[in-house]
Amino acid sequence: MMSAKLSGGIFAVVLGFLIGTAPAFGKVVRYELTATKGTANLSGKADVDWALMINGGIPAPTLEFVEGDDAEITVHNKLTEEVSIHWHGILLPPEMDGVAYVNTPPIVAGTSFTFRFKIRQHGTYWYHSHTKLQEQKGIFGALVIHPRVKTFAYDKDVVVLLSDWSDENADDVMKNLRKDGDYYLYKKNSLRSWFGAARAGALGTYLDNEWTRMGGMDLSDVGYDAFLINGKRNSQIYSGKPGEKVRLRIINAAASSYFHLAMGQEPMRVVAADGIGIEPVLAKEILIGMAETYDVIFEIPQDKNTEFRATAQDGSGFASGWIGSGERIAAPQKAIPDLYGAMDHSKMNHGPAQHGGASTSEPDHSKMDHSKMNHAQPPVAAGAPFESLTVDNLRSAASTAFPKGARTYDLKLVLGGDMERYVWHINGKALHEDRTIEIDEGDVVRFTFVNDTMMHHPMHLHGHFFRVINDSGDFSPLKHTVDVPPHGTRTIEFLANEPGQWMLHCHNLYHMKTGMGRVIKYKSFTPTPAMAEHEKHDPHLHDHLYVDGSLTAATNHAGAKLKLSKTWDTLELNLDSGGLDSREHATGDLLYRRWYSNFFNVIAGASYFGGFKEDKTRGVVGVGYTLPLLVQSNLLVDHKGMLQLDLEKHFQWTSVIFSDFESTFRQTERPEFGVSLMYGPSWSWAVGLMVKDGEVGAGAQFKF
Repeated sequence: MMSAKLSGGIFAVVLGFLIGTAPAFGKVVRYELTATKGTANLSGKADVDWALMINGGIPAPTLEFVEGDDAEITVHNKLTEEVSIHWHGILLPPEMDGVAYVNTPPIVAGTSFTFRFKIRQHGTYWYHSHTKLQEQKGIFGALVIHPRVKTFAYDKDVVVLLSDWSDENADDVMKNLRKDGDYYLYKKNSLRSWFGAARAGALGTYLDNEWTRMGGMDLSDVGYDAFLINGKRNSQIYSGKPGEKVRLRIINAAASSYFHLAMGQEPMRVVAADGIGIEPVLAKEILIGMAETYDVIFEIPQDKNTEFRATAQDGSGFASGWIGSGERIAAPQKAIPDLYGAMDHSKMNHGPAQHGGASTSEPDHSKMDHSKMNHAQPPVAAGAPFESLTVDNLRSAASTAFPKGARTYDLKLVLGGDMERYVWHINGKALHEDRTIEIDEGDVVRFTFVNDTMMHHPMHLHGHFFRVINDSGDFSPLKHTVDVPPHGTRTIEFLANEPGQWMLHCHNLYHMKTGMGRVIKYKSFTPTPAMAEHEKHDPHLHDHLYVDGSLTAATNHAGAKLKLSKTWDTLELNLDSGGLDSREHATGDLLYRRWYSNFFNVIAGASYFGGFKEDKTRGVVGVGYTLPLLVQSNLLVDHKGMLQLDLEKHFQWTSVIFSDFESTFRQTERPEFGVSLMYGPSWSWAVGLMVKDGEVGAGAQFKF
């Protein structure tokens, strides 16, 4: 019986003969890219001196090729740190993929590296750094590949490159998120509160969220200072002339922002997703995740200048680009998300969750002549427009069916995380704990993503296109990045015919850097000695250490807290001194926690309770657990068999007024209580009244 791989290859060759494939030999197209550090002001609010640029600009230059070309791209590193460039969505040999320590050597400071690969496809793609947080700092650009023969008529290509920008150094952004996943809610004025819920008529929902320990929907982690199209907040991206058909090549190069896309007052005609042709559809709006691309055909009207608007999913801002000339036609304004809206989990299951046995549909990318990825379709769309287009609404322009009887490898990948501690993982393990998933060449590989979090996760697989299983069946669309919605499920499938080792990760930059990723390795693939040596030093293998703390000074007491944290480990030092029955009194804890879930941890350490007259130091062990209503509890037993119960609860009354309640119960000791009423317009500081063991004081709290 003919193997699935061989039959798939024959199928691709036959189809390629019918519709044409890339030539075996093409011209060499060369680019020189130079990475430098400089000063930039993209928000219009502040100059920053840490911006990273390619050829002196942000974004980097648009690179253009024709299918069949030989790409030769030399990257010169003029930084004082190493750099990398990943060619996102491009089919190429693994050593050219550009992920340092996984498949390509890092480009160290003062050196250059030349990427060489055959262009085996056409469509809209992009490139970016895969080192540290350099993508957020400015190293990203568009990549446009034209077909040898135009597949449908249009007059002009216009790149629409979306990005998000913070005037804070991305390294500081990451540190802030690790202090508190809600750090930027203050900047975005999106902090949920009891009085806010009451005004919205949503106290029941708010209480239910607290009872179930969910919090609310998290649409974005970072408070950005600007959203940009081609590096600008508001600009004329193309004027053209009436009747001209423009192909908008829309790329979401943002580090951690989804966008709602809209254009003028008419539906958009969408003809491609992630560079691959789809059956054209009309959409009033598109939800585009990080790293996704969409192609839209737009005919410039007479005497009208039409707005293309990208609105951040969290409602914190938007970017505008204008096309045409004459009267300005604004895009619809997107409503600000309801902070207190209830989630309808019944609508969160996207596509068939799992299948038994072999799949009935998948393309053979077959080394890859790209012939199966047919873009040949007219730029027209039938039917009523979708209100908001997602991958559920896409249908491939050509069949993506697998050869029958292919062996299937099926794996469930649970996307998890803790927003409060800001750690992200897959199947309960961060990337440094469980780096590699091994697959067999020739298998149909099926990953079922199950999102256990309140956030969207755009999952990207390097070196391949996969089919996203939806109601289109054998015509399920091909993509390289797929949105997995909150508490939703997505199933993807691909034929394992690109031997190598490739990253699979969430394309929220901060989620990836804190653990949500894996390396997909073919069992048949042997890394070169140079790759194997670099792999030993992979930063993905490290569990990085973060520090945060607070200081409290009041008329009735003083306190200090310091926390050192990794993914599953924290070390906490808590000190407090003040009055108890008018005597000098101090307490302190040095506690190590090992976390086993978002709500449960095991504790070991020491507790101090004493003053000038008596020192009561105890070794303690126990457990920490988050109770319903988000009450933090510790149940400890000391080395003398005495029990201790700690309870803490935060009450956010308004966006700037909060209370913290804490209590400690010890056997043979008097209980301790503390409560505050604070004004805190910022995450970093607050002032107000503090009651400590019956004594009222006034003071301030500073967090760092």
